[in-house]
Amino acid sequence: MSLPLIKVPEYNLNLSNDIKVRFRPFLVKEEKVLLLAIETRDEDEITKAFIDIVQSCVLSDVDVTKVPFYDFEWIWLNIRAKSVGENIELKLKCPDDESMIVDYTLKIEDIKPDLNKTINNKIEFEPNYGVIMKVPTIKDVGSKKGLVELSTGLIRDCIQTIYNGEEVFDRKDIEVKELEEFVENLTMSQFKKLSKFFEELPQIEHTIKYKNPKTNKEFEFEMKGAADFFQ
Repeated sequence: MSLPLIKVPEYNLNLSNDIKVRFRPFLVKEEKVLLLAIETRDEDEITKAFIDIVQSCVLSDVDVTKVPFYDFEWIWLNIRAKSVGENIELKLKCPDDESMIVDYTLKIEDIKPDLNKTINNKIEFEPNYGVIMKVPTIKDVGSKKGLVELSTGLIRDCIQTIYNGEEVFDRKDIEVKELEEFVENLTMSQFKKLSKFFEELPQIEHTIKYKNPKTNKEFEFEMKGAADFFQ
């Protein structure tokens, strides 16, 4: 006689562009895979483990490696919340008194990311000359190592089209080396415009307001990205 399997609950979640997914919490065996990957300290292994777990937990017909990275983070945040608890216990240090630590309970339901904010992916360097960008995925972000690769490499991989007057160069027709040379020969002003594109993308973020009980001084603590919520 086989043992009965416990029915795993299922939940609905809204992503950007009106995409809806159904998901379940992760299982013990999946958490074990993630913990083993984290122990290796290998960024590629950790990223792969995250992707595999999120894909397994998403029950809808959605490839999580193709959704925007902020959608992926939002899915992961909710999967983890339903798996280990929807409250996050934080200990916040008071800047005016390094010895004072404030306990704070953050509820996942209080995090309201604006996943549908307007994104301008057409970056114009000058009239009739510029690029059209794509929103990075978890694979685009997770494959970058170091600050240089995370900036120049991410820009390179997210360029979809380069246009100059009537000439249009599609990403699929451009060699990686050509794109690298293109990015490396940008002016600082042009590079900043591309960097701003990433800065203005939706983020999983939340600002916590708390007070030092001794001095009554108020402070703010900003959290950005799913990793900040589970240190």
